[in-house]
Amino acid sequence: MKSQKALYYLGCFVLGTVFVLAGFWLQNFGFDIIRDMRQMERVPQVSVHHVIPGEVSMQGVAAKGKETLFSRYSNTPCLYHRYLKQREEKDSDGDSRWVTVEEGSESTDFFLVENTGKILVELNRGGVSPDLETDHRSEKGNYRYTEWRIEEGEEVFAFAMAVKKEKGFSLRFDKSGSYSPVLSNADALENRSGLGTNGVLASMASVALLCFGCLSLCFALRIHRVLVFLSIVSTLSSLAMIYSGLSMMKADLKDGYARLDRLEKSALSEVTDLVDVRVDWKTLPSHVVSLNENDRSRIMGIREDFVASVERTEAIRNRFPERLLAPLWGIEPRPSLLADGELMLDEAMIAKTPMKSWIFLLCAAVALLMMCFGSLFGFRRIKTKRYVENIPTSPSAGLTYGPAEIKGIVECDQGRILKGPLSGEKCVFYRYKITERRGSGKKAKTVVILDKKHFVPFQCRDSAGVISIEPEGAEFTADFKVQKRRGRQTHYEWHIAPSTAIYALGSAVVDKEKGDRLIISDGDNDGFPFLVSDETETEVMLRQGRKGLLGISFAQNGTVFLGLVLFAALGSFAATDFLLSALISPMFLGLSMFVLMFNDLVFLRNRVKRAWANIEVSLQKRADLIPRLENIVKGYLSHEKVSLEALTGLRTAVVGKNSYSPTDVDLAMQQETILTNRLFALREDSPELKGDSAMDEFMDRLTRMENEVALMRKGYNDGIERYHATKQRIPEVFLAKFFSFQDAEFLKFSKEIRKVPSLTFDESVSKEVNSVEAPVTQGEPVPDSVSSSSSVYVLKDEQVMGPYTVDQLKIFVENGDFLQDDQACFDGKNWVTVGEVPGFVE
Repeated sequence: MKSQKALYYLGCFVLGTVFVLAGFWLQNFGFDIIRDMRQMERVPQVSVHHVIPGEVSMQGVAAKGKETLFSRYSNTPCLYHRYLKQREEKDSDGDSRWVTVEEGSESTDFFLVENTGKILVELNRGGVSPDLETDHRSEKGNYRYTEWRIEEGEEVFAFAMAVKKEKGFSLRFDKSGSYSPVLSNADALENRSGLGTNGVLASMASVALLCFGCLSLCFALRIHRVLVFLSIVSTLSSLAMIYSGLSMMKADLKDGYARLDRLEKSALSEVTDLVDVRVDWKTLPSHVVSLNENDRSRIMGIREDFVASVERTEAIRNRFPERLLAPLWGIEPRPSLLADGELMLDEAMIAKTPMKSWIFLLCAAVALLMMCFGSLFGFRRIKTKRYVENIPTSPSAGLTYGPAEIKGIVECDQGRILKGPLSGEKCVFYRYKITERRGSGKKAKTVVILDKKHFVPFQCRDSAGVISIEPEGAEFTADFKVQKRRGRQTHYEWHIAPSTAIYALGSAVVDKEKGDRLIISDGDNDGFPFLVSDETETEVMLRQGRKGLLGISFAQNGTVFLGLVLFAALGSFAATDFLLSALISPMFLGLSMFVLMFNDLVFLRNRVKRAWANIEVSLQKRADLIPRLENIVKGYLSHEKVSLEALTGLRTAVVGKNSYSPTDVDLAMQQETILTNRLFALREDSPELKGDSAMDEFMDRLTRMENEVALMRKGYNDGIERYHATKQRIPEVFLAKFFSFQDAEFLKFSKEIRKVPSLTFDESVSKEVNSVEAPVTQGEPVPDSVSSSSSVYVLKDEQVMGPYTVDQLKIFVENGDFLQDDQACFDGKNWVTVGEVPGFVE
């Protein structure tokens, strides 16, 4: 078992490290895609007549160059074609898949034509893989044929480098520059939108990898605190996005201004070839009036494109926080080249390129589902984990009404015990599961044909006594015990056997059958978790913590995803959007802290309210007994003034009220104690009352109700104490004041638990019943019953506790309830240390 856990933690550590490294790499990859989009964004679309050397964005129609190609399968005339031949193959299960048999491409140079002229596209030089729609797909026999083509007259978009030739210009995709080559059927906006969407999706995947990487590392390092986990995730993902965002911002600005310098040189060179003046971009229009139409149009087109590039680059620099950071990076602004009164051209405006609507809706829906289900599941498990962590372990002698946690070893009645269906071993709980392997090959699957759980009520013995557990509604966790193969079926068994050390978290409620003790159960559908496990408290806490952190991880990812897709829907894809998205994780952290602290306060307040409501219900039951109590008091105690005054006080405190104050409860219990003490004394002194069945039934009911409140009082006061302590902590004290969490008042009366009178009047039977119910024997060791080492008594805190078996004693020592130096008696005569008990040390 230890080796399996070691391998588990090692695997989590390795997986977490890989995920974190992959997350950082994917974050940079996503930002590189966004940079490609921003490069395209900076370059306004130009016409052929205005082309100058440098990066260009151009839309036009494909026209024949020197030759025409014919596609491989359809024999269609074209200027470029990519072909793919696939063969259908089937596996042993009949599933088909397509296997590539042949693929390739063929291209020729062609012209891109628009309304001002044409320009040569040198596609034969390579450097780009055209992104085209499917033009042909056919199947023949087991083969499928697919083609993608650029045909003459087809609309295409090119983002390339313009190169000056002896005669005119050409577009090249193999030249380096501030661009990523594109040749596509889609226009500039659609290409930019696609790049932006891919960048956002890569960033979302990066955040997920970082989050689940941190989750795996937390599992490996046994970190279970949700705020620690969220702090790590928030810090890591925020740093990754901030670092990548700032790096992209800096590179984007530097690249943009470097391109402007190159573009200005090219523009000046082209303009000075046509006009023999010192070029001033603001006054240039006044110097070209005398030129012919063709030259004037080219110069003005070059000026418009250059001015638009400057305005676009300046618009990016003037965004927040670029305008604050650019001076730190040594990037100075360029003055506007627009003449006085000249309006900004449409080409200077950067058009928004939002994510496609269906992609946005799909991503937003997935993000919302992750947020909702992750939060519900995660916070519920985290709440359970916090209960395990914060509720103190109660010894059986100190168990109080309400939420409780106990630890000990399993005991059970031999009359009601289970047997494991595979192991045949005695147990109080088992889970039996049968799976069957169906199909073969890829279609093979494992089907669960049976998964059932059985349990019986049992007891938990600790160093102070025994507590009964009613397991209906419990969530059991048990170690895997047996696995057997029977043909195509596999049988599994998990069970909890007697003498097994267990941990239980549940509600301590009054035993409805006996009425004078508390038992652990699911409570009154109060929503408090009920766990029974053969793991240690730490392992239970870590298990609940892992489940909670997994749910919180999905919720945190969903929150960041939603922020990213909302920014993507706006279409700017600015570095600022990613920087703002980086703040979502800390915001989620703050919200989670608020939710956890607020829920803790609500739970503690509701615990007090629930305990008080149960006390009120118990008091209201007394109203039904008041008439009978009056008859008894008037019949037997009419001469006692104190008893009559107590009866009057009890009637005043209980009858005719729908709600009670702590003062009312204290008064009622004081008056009731006076009366019941006198009634019990009267019953003992009057033989005729002992045999009165009506009197016995009445005293039984009265005693049970007394015990109810007595058992509930300590749980109520403990709940108030914890509630007040939490309210006074920082920052809970501010939440408590803002949301008006009111203080509660302690109950002051003190009441001992009274033994419920037995309705059986046969003395021997009564003694037998009492001996079976006794949870623990305390006192001097009895030689006749402890003559072997299987019955051991322990002296602890000046009390003799036991008897225990040696196996039970080992578990108590392991749990820290006893020490090996404590005194123990195993033969009814001699006292030795626990470590010296025969059989304790093997």
